[in-house]
Amino acid sequence: MKRFITFLIAVITMALGIQTALAGDFTQLSTTQAIERNKIDGIIFVDARDPNAFNGWPMQGEKNGGHIPGATNLAASWITRNLPRTAEVTAEKHLKKAKGVVVYGYDAGQAETVAQWLTVQGVPSECIKIYPEGFRAWEAAGKSVERLPHYELIVPAQWLKKQMAKKTVKVVEASWGKGEKYEKAHIPGAIHLNTDLLESDARHWNYLPPAELERNLISLGITADTPVVLYGEYGIDAARAAVAMMYIGVKDVRLLNGGLDAWKSAGYGTTSGMVSPAPANSFGASTPQHPELVINIPDAKRILADDNAVLISIRSWTEYIGETSGYSYIKPKGRIKGAVWGHGGKDSYNMDHFRNPDNTMRDYTEITTFWKKWGITPDKETAFHCGTGWRASEALIDAMAMGYEKAHLFDDGWYIWSMNPANPTANGDPR
Repeated sequence: MKRFITFLIAVITMALGIQTALAGDFTQLSTTQAIERNKIDGIIFVDARDPNAFNGWPMQGEKNGGHIPGATNLAASWITRNLPRTAEVTAEKHLKKAKGVVVYGYDAGQAETVAQWLTVQGVPSECIKIYPEGFRAWEAAGKSVERLPHYELIVPAQWLKKQMAKKTVKVVEASWGKGEKYEKAHIPGAIHLNTDLLESDARHWNYLPPAELERNLISLGITADTPVVLYGEYGIDAARAAVAMMYIGVKDVRLLNGGLDAWKSAGYGTTSGMVSPAPANSFGASTPQHPELVINIPDAKRILADDNAVLISIRSWTEYIGETSGYSYIKPKGRIKGAVWGHGGKDSYNMDHFRNPDNTMRDYTEITTFWKKWGITPDKETAFHCGTGWRASEALIDAMAMGYEKAHLFDDGWYIWSMNPANPTANGDPR
């Protein structure tokens, strides 16, 4: 029956005019052959494992996490789960132009799933090879690996589950409002953080003063020494909260990679109702501990005037070129003159350019590539902004994970910058 189903899929696919190959028909490479192929310019290695494994987390007992140098991440789970955007994300990897493609995973099954998918997406089957021994054999051979420099900032659900069992972390779901969705289903033990505790309409959605942030975190039982893992309804809400906590001085702040969906996809359950946190007695440190993390308009103007610094707009392209403001409550359209485009998504609530189909962090080497085209590199001082700071917070966390050591959040963003006609603005494509 299994052979018949595989044959039927192949017949249907070919009937649609798509070149394909049956699983198992791909040429298989030994570790020695894979090592040699990895040295050939134009051959792309495709990592079929979970994005967390690609980033650097040892997910199946390997000694050193990470990926084969130069590899790109295309997880088999996106295909088997039939996730939207998988074809779009695959196309953006430009594998059709590669001299050759070598697919590997933890096992041959993961590799074959992705190899088969690539043929359906138009990559010629004769260009695809499988490295069935996979990552563990590569590691056992003593070969070097690459990883997200600070992968520990973006955590897998499996790691979080273990830490929760040890009671070593506080889990926080962040979202705007009273937490209706949180109340219906959340990670067991997670508390809810209303983002109104961090920012206010009266301040044009800028962060609250440090003393208020400190007081509000204390009310949630969060101190400087509380390890916190955040997730949110949209993801950008969790990032917004994470930057606020880092700014004030919480020493260990991390994001759950993929949010609540990643938790459920790992097979873990949720619970309903509200969790009432026990307030802390004090924060345990003067605040803010990292005032340099959040900058204002004078700082942004200094960065714009510095050839070794860059102000980065994390907005949709239509916002950046001035076709829309992106918000019902922001009337001016355009961008800060001199700010470069750092990408975003299709609208002011979307961050698809930074995410995989399962909403985990996108392959960081791809973020590096599109940032480099706009002059955004780790050697420069960087400041990220959007309309009101939410999307920019996610980009900032990604940048931190990628090793950007001089990165800031320009919290005023387009909203407050555009209020003063004396602040220079621009429209259209700057290229």
